[in-house]
Amino acid sequence: MLDCRGGGKGGIMKQALGAMLLAAVAMLGAGAAQAQGKQAAVVEDLTGKVAGIEVFDFLDTGKTITLPAGARLVLGYMQSCTRETITGAGSVTIGEGGSKVTGAKLQQEQLKCAAANQLAQGQAGKSAAMVFRGQPGSGRKKADIPQPSAVLMYTAPAFAVAKPGQLTIERLDVAETVQVFQVSGKLFDYGKTGKKLDAGGFYRVELNGQSTVFQISLEAGEGSGPLLMRLVRF
Repeated sequence: MLDCRGGGKGGIMKQALGAMLLAAVAMLGAGAAQAQGKQAAVVEDLTGKVAGIEVFDFLDTGKTITLPAGARLVLGYMQSCTRETITGAGSVTIGEGGSKVTGAKLQQEQLKCAAANQLAQGQAGKSAAMVFRGQPGSGRKKADIPQPSAVLMYTAPAFAVAKPGQLTIERLDVAETVQVFQVSGKLFDYGKTGKKLDAGGFYRVELNGQSTVFQISLEAGEGSGPLLMRLVRF
């Protein structure tokens, strides 16, 4: 029996098409909301009174910042590994790989960490672990080491801290004493301890039940450097 209220088969088809359009709109809306809330940049440095942000804040895509005259904002974009210095009065909108700046002066610098971190991510997609043969006398002749989530370009890492706790750093390719630190704030800068990690070394860091593995590049610079080139997130 045909549904005369819906105009027969034509009405049913219109209803089905309408339902499909509504579903498509809902999916697009969900995708836009997800993109809007993605952490894309970190505040490396800030000069001047700027409302709503502080140094070492992680900023979501879509966030707009108003800079007053005389302000200076340094942002590090994690996906593109781009460092931006923005000066003067204007507005800054956070994107996925860079900022949209109106009024203020924008300077961009492409950092070397992009290639290193992309390499690490590509390797991780192929294998869950790698086989490492330790140096003679190291105490580890052979160990299965997870692929690193990041390859750092300086020997003094900086660790993002979500909440205070006990942070441990364990060497994976060589037998060494586990390092333990009580940390707080938004960032723990290992370089401020006066220590450094070894170039080429593989390490596991753990804090509040979360952990990740990272490597210090064989070409790593000594000590500290731009935050993006030594940042570790959980």
